[in-house]
Amino acid sequence: MFEFTIKNRKFLNDFYMEFKEYVRNAYGFTAKFLITPALMEQYKEQEKLTLILINKSVYQNIFNMMAQLDNNMVFSSLSCLENALYNIRLYHALKINKNNLYKYMTDEYFDLKKCEEIAERNTELKDKNEFSVIDFYNDIKSKNRFEDIKSILPQEINDGSLYMGLSNGNELSEKLQDKIRGYIISMYRALDYHNQMFFNGGIDADTEEIEGKIYKKFMDYVRMYA
Repeated sequence: MFEFTIKNRKFLNDFYMEFKEYVRNAYGFTAKFLITPALMEQYKEQEKLTLILINKSVYQNIFNMMAQLDNNMVFSSLSCLENALYNIRLYHALKINKNNLYKYMTDEYFDLKKCEEIAERNTELKDKNEFSVIDFYNDIKSKNRFEDIKSILPQEINDGSLYMGLSNGNELSEKLQDKIRGYIISMYRALDYHNQMFFNGGIDADTEEIEGKIYKKFMDYVRMYA
């Protein structure tokens, strides 16, 4: 089980536990949404299956990310995070434009980035402070290419030992824990962005309660780290 030992450790560990509950509930809600005929009647069977599989990939990668974090396998967890973010971007592009969905299903040269650029040109200018899944994806992608390895790796071998296994060891540096703090919060925001694609004017009581709890926790986080 991954645990923070840095400043605000109790709050951060509580947020991580609530995030796990949020992920489990959100997957159940979105999966049920995608197999409800009345909510998906505008889609053909193959289109529905495509959206189901992409949503499943989003959550499989998040579950894997958390499982690897719980074993202090930080660097490999970032690969799962990168894959989750890519699929969140993909789902959004296909859901907002059925032409994109058709292209994805039929064109072997489908270009997600091009779809996003076209959508951005046709959308009113947004608040520059708004959270960007694309920016977060690019940031994680750069870390997976070890572009900032000089700022991370030395912190993990400052005791003179180099862990040869997949784990980062039993104790993570404060610097790495601080990065994980940011990853978890940003993953919550990315998943919230994804789940907005499933909002249909009402959600079940359990999901509403869990979303309310973690949003309140997120606002506490914003005040704490502003």
